[in-house]
Amino acid sequence: MNNTMKKKLFITISIISAFLLTSCATVINTTTQSVSIKSEPSNARLTIDGKKFGITPQVVNLERGSDHLIRLELDGYDIYETQVTRKISAWYWSNILNGFIFGGLLDYINGSMYNLLPERMDIELQVAKPAPPPPSKR
Repeated sequence: MNNTMKKKLFITISIISAFLLTSCATVINTTTQSVSIKSEPSNARLTIDGKKFGITPQVVNLERGSDHLIRLELDGYDIYETQVTRKISAWYWSNILNGFIFGGLLDYINGSMYNLLPERMDIELQVAKPAPPPPSKR
């Protein structure tokens, strides 16, 4: 291998290494996260952020960059709502503490700096209470 090829190889490896080391959360976390959603009883209608996702149980991929509203509905049961919230990932802090400002900025822009919590939901739906009888007319 001649000196020109060695130089090109070194530059290529350096660029790839710089990208991988400065966007650690992007490489490790990616920009989406799988969240498991189960209900008892199963077959509840699942809505996330106002969009229908089918019925439970399911594993869904959610964007890490924002919180998500989860809603379950099943006839004869109370509607259940909760949130999946984002928390800053330890991988993001490793970028910042190591001085990789570019990587930290990239992780912030694409949302990979976050982890979504909870990662797993086992939801016990509550039987709906019957509506009170209408007032009697006299």
